[in-house]
Amino acid sequence: MSSNGLIYLENVSKVYGSGTAKVDAISEINLEISGGEFVAILGPSGSGKSTLMNIIGCLDRPSTGRFILDGEDVSYIGDEKLAHIRNKKIGFVFQMFNLLAKHNALYNVQLPLVYSGAGPDERREKGIQMLKKMGLEGRMHHRPNQLSGGECQRVAIARALINNPPILLADEPTGNLDTKTGDEIITLFRRLNSEEGVTLIMVTHNPEIADKARRRIFIRDGRIVEDISK
Repeated sequence: MSSNGLIYLENVSKVYGSGTAKVDAISEINLEISGGEFVAILGPSGSGKSTLMNIIGCLDRPSTGRFILDGEDVSYIGDEKLAHIRNKKIGFVFQMFNLLAKHNALYNVQLPLVYSGAGPDERREKGIQMLKKMGLEGRMHHRPNQLSGGECQRVAIARALINNPPILLADEPTGNLDTKTGDEIITLFRRLNSEEGVTLIMVTHNPEIADKARRRIFIRDGRIVEDISK
């Protein structure tokens, strides 16, 4: 592993089920991602890209192999410690936004700070700062159904970044957006990566979206078949 390796997977496999129901979701993945990279993981449905993202995001564990995250072996640690690492080191952005429909943008953005134990004044101040950063200072008190798709995704990005995690994982982040709004979100990702050094890992099945990243990793049948850097 190189000195600036943030994510390191060594011979990682994930198996679901057993016997005739056994499914090899990913097989013998070897992968290193350095801090500050913008990587797209690309592959068709069922290729294993979502399983790989779940392991990188500490949402699942490998069946075999080793996963080192920011210098720490997290391959088989307990749920509580894994949740703590996830909260501190990784922000998540999803296709469906995953916002709480009954609460406004400011409340949604503050949620990770609740889990990390921050007080109400700190949560509010940081939430306001993050929404301003996303250009949403005039939409703080709007609920998700009062926001456009692009605004909802920017709220989700603000929520993902509020704990200042070194890694942002985005799962089909433009899948529910029109082309123009999707391009705006990718432009925002590129700015976060180039200007603020956020390590960005994006899962997509769309080659045009993947081409906006600086490195593309192609997954097929649970294996990396191509790894291209610009």
